[in-house]
Amino acid sequence: MKQTNPSGIFHDIHDIRVVDKDMPELTPDSVIIKVEMTGICGTDLHIYHEGLIPKGSVIGHEFCGELIEVGDKVEGLEVGNRVVVNPMYQGIGLGLKPGGFAKFVKIEHPKLNHNVYRIPDTINSEKGALIEPFSVGLAAINKSGVTPEDKVLVSGCGTIGLVTIAGLKSKGVEHIIASDISDKRLELAKTLGAKYTFNPKTDGDLKEMVTKTYGRVMALDYSGKLPHLTAAFECTGVSALLAQCMELLAPDGKLTILAIYRNEVTLNPNLMVYKRLQIKGSLFYKNEDFLEAISLMDSGKVDLSPIVSHHFPLKELQKAFEMQADSSKSVKVIVDGE
Repeated sequence: MKQTNPSGIFHDIHDIRVVDKDMPELTPDSVIIKVEMTGICGTDLHIYHEGLIPKGSVIGHEFCGELIEVGDKVEGLEVGNRVVVNPMYQGIGLGLKPGGFAKFVKIEHPKLNHNVYRIPDTINSEKGALIEPFSVGLAAINKSGVTPEDKVLVSGCGTIGLVTIAGLKSKGVEHIIASDISDKRLELAKTLGAKYTFNPKTDGDLKEMVTKTYGRVMALDYSGKLPHLTAAFECTGVSALLAQCMELLAPDGKLTILAIYRNEVTLNPNLMVYKRLQIKGSLFYKNEDFLEAISLMDSGKVDLSPIVSHHFPLKELQKAFEMQADSSKSVKVIVDGE
């Protein structure tokens, strides 16, 4: 009986289906990966809620697995290697090439430490599925110019906010305030390295809290003083919170934006000018970020397993998406390979 490849496709908004597709065929310059685990990403949720990609696309781009076939022209990779994939080179699971919500995935033109990375056995399947989002956080940190001396705010403690906190801690940053409306996520933030937490629903005014925690600094063109907040990472996608970060930052403050915003954002450009703010956006990553993520997890310096809240089998992919979409119940949902 011919083997099939159960695959999770985007059928329509709020409609993810698992269908049997043909096994991918090996070519001389490709590899076949048997998927171990795949994470549901914020980008996947945008697809789930809004579409954005062609119907019938096999989604999932945060995955790890084992090489079961390697083409004759492929160098540096062997059958049995456990690997993760940089999905951005070919749009793996993002509407261009089939992704990791499947039993098997074909990667064309694989190149070691370029779009395919070996992972050691010290990194189990669950952690392997977290390497891609961790690379997102590390890329933002590396781009931001943050140093261990900075006094930092991380706005939003979803997966990206949490992995950013873990990355900051791994780089020696001690002064980290995590802000979120979920006490559960704030507890995870403390586990991963945040020194302070703030819940706007219960903890009063964030400016007062930041000022009390980090002290004040004089600002040119402003009367009085501002909180001595030197860096912020905005991970919520809420326009008011992006504006809040700009208002709270001290002169020469560094603002790094990792979120995607559904609505247009109105900002005060005078804040950027008067405070000489350094504002950067960060979405993807470099090879160095992937390799750093693997190294930090291999050494045990970073353990992201606490953020995984749920596991689902591939056949229950729709339920997995429904759970990931409910932020009151989930943090990071992982889909197990079959």
